[in-house]
Amino acid sequence: MFRVTIPVFRHLCYTLRSLGLIHEDEGDVSLEESVAMFLHIVGHNTRQRVVADRFQYSLETIHRRFRIVLRSIHALGALLIKPDPGYNGLPANLRTNEKYYPWFENCIGAIDGTHVSARVPAVKKASCRGRKHVITQNVMCAVNFDMRFTFVYSGWEGSANDSRVFENAIMRNDMVFPWPVEGSYYLVDSGYPIGGCFMPPHRAVRYHAQEFTGRQRRPRTASELFNYRHSSLRMVVERSFGVLKARFPILNQMPKYFVSRQRMIVTACCTIHNFIRLHHHNDELFVEWENLELPTNDDGGVHGQQQLNDYQLRQVQALSQNAQMEMTGMRQGITAAMWANHGAGHG
Repeated sequence: MFRVTIPVFRHLCYTLRSLGLIHEDEGDVSLEESVAMFLHIVGHNTRQRVVADRFQYSLETIHRRFRIVLRSIHALGALLIKPDPGYNGLPANLRTNEKYYPWFENCIGAIDGTHVSARVPAVKKASCRGRKHVITQNVMCAVNFDMRFTFVYSGWEGSANDSRVFENAIMRNDMVFPWPVEGSYYLVDSGYPIGGCFMPPHRAVRYHAQEFTGRQRRPRTASELFNYRHSSLRMVVERSFGVLKARFPILNQMPKYFVSRQRMIVTACCTIHNFIRLHHHNDELFVEWENLELPTNDDGGVHGQQQLNDYQLRQVQALSQNAQMEMTGMRQGITAAMWANHGAGHG
């Protein structure tokens, strides 16, 4: 009913209470009931009037408790939507896979954008129409290889180009993008610029993992082999989006909330997603999605703390000409070594 198991539900309520992120209602509504009503709304896209009838509270009470829980889970996101300390490369379970290691040993995750349903005033509808001509907001996320979100940047209109959203996200001081340590990097698709810690695939070369299925479609060049493995590894971000949207249908058909509240709902859903992964690793939806082969998208505001001076320096350096040349050289080195190993019959 609530898209989480009972133990996870109880632990979520305990966490919100113990961290002081939410307080008991002075009336008859308990914290547990408030969280349950919130999860019922976002997990089934149920209208608040229906929830009021089901839980036997006034519509005003449902409105108020939804806002309170939304703010509290959004605040919890500041603690959960961030990289793990000391996470500077492939996790142990991928280091035994010759398809990815040692080639991507310093990769910490992947970045991509996804479109989430939005409700906006009539004057903004044109700018919010995405590629499929529906009203959306463009959300950029970074994920790690445990399918947890480490950065969420929502609110851009659906017509915005991914590279524009990306550059704004890493340049905004109030977002504090989670820069990896020197030498580590994220995988991105070809719609993003190459940079100091952003590695896209080779352009004008087959890329999608599905394009390489079958004996007659195996990689024939070094660049194709690199792109195939890059696509397969970056698929973790598509799987994460799949779990997120399957669990929270509200993201596929957003009700008429204020735009600011719609942005908070996206972050809150990502926060609950991470909470479930941390406390119920074998959750049914995660197990279902984590090994699926999915099409990758390659069509050409929550953060941890970071020193502002260091952050501004990384902004300048990340997309500098020198940084782009260094990453291009790194990619070429990986591509050549991977192909040599492949030709020797080891991968």
